[in-house]
Amino acid sequence: MNHEGKSYELSPVGTHAKLFFAVLILLPFILVAVIWWNNPTDFSEIPLWALGLMFGIGPAVLVAAAMGIRNPQAKLGKDGLRLKVSFIDRRWALAEIDRANALLVNLDSRSELRPKWKLWGAAMPGLSSGLFKLYDGRKAHVYITDRSKVVYLPTQNGPVLLSLERPREFLDALQAL
Repeated sequence: MNHEGKSYELSPVGTHAKLFFAVLILLPFILVAVIWWNNPTDFSEIPLWALGLMFGIGPAVLVAAAMGIRNPQAKLGKDGLRLKVSFIDRRWALAEIDRANALLVNLDSRSELRPKWKLWGAAMPGLSSGLFKLYDGRKAHVYITDRSKVVYLPTQNGPVLLSLERPREFLDALQAL
């Protein structure tokens, strides 16, 4: 993608999602503490590989995902849109985007556009990010942290739904391309 595009700030992850991440990261430690507290002999029966997974790999993957969501990027330019969030790095050519029908929506009043099933990505209170099946049955790439102001971009391969800090500025720039 050409470097002429402008970056638009995606809305930050809310407090609920951050708390959910913290609980997920701490869950293995809490689980082992409860097992050890109730019966220390049960703790000695846990295989070392399971402890390695609980204390090593699981939290490491969650921390890596959390770090990736810290700086989400949406870049819009003459050659299209690039969305980079955590493990997702997706591009849409400008010709793929139906700019005439792009709009700002409130998902509380447009329930058919809400994410229903996660196909790949993250889904938790305050954050939906990745590939989802919507209530209307279509697949969509989403990054939603604030359901009240979501940019809806119809594309040839299904819609893109984005929570942006300045959605009106993004839509104006899209229409100007």
